[in-house]
Amino acid sequence: MRIPAIHCSGCASTVKRNLLALPGLSVTNVDHKAKQVRLSYDESEVSLEQIKDSLDEIGFGPDDE
Repeated sequence: MRIPAIHCSGCASTVKRNLLALPGLSVTNVDHKAKQVRLSYDESEVSLEQIKDSLDEIGFGPDDE
């Protein structure tokens, strides 16, 4: 998932902490240089829309690509 607002390691930590608070989600990598988050999630516990909404709430909304 591309997150264009990630600019530093602090941003990456904020994104990772926020995502790990969601049920059924595992973050494998947050790369602030590439502005990407790699994650996996259990669709029976959390939806992709919930993940995107959670990121939007903290100002790190993903690209719609």
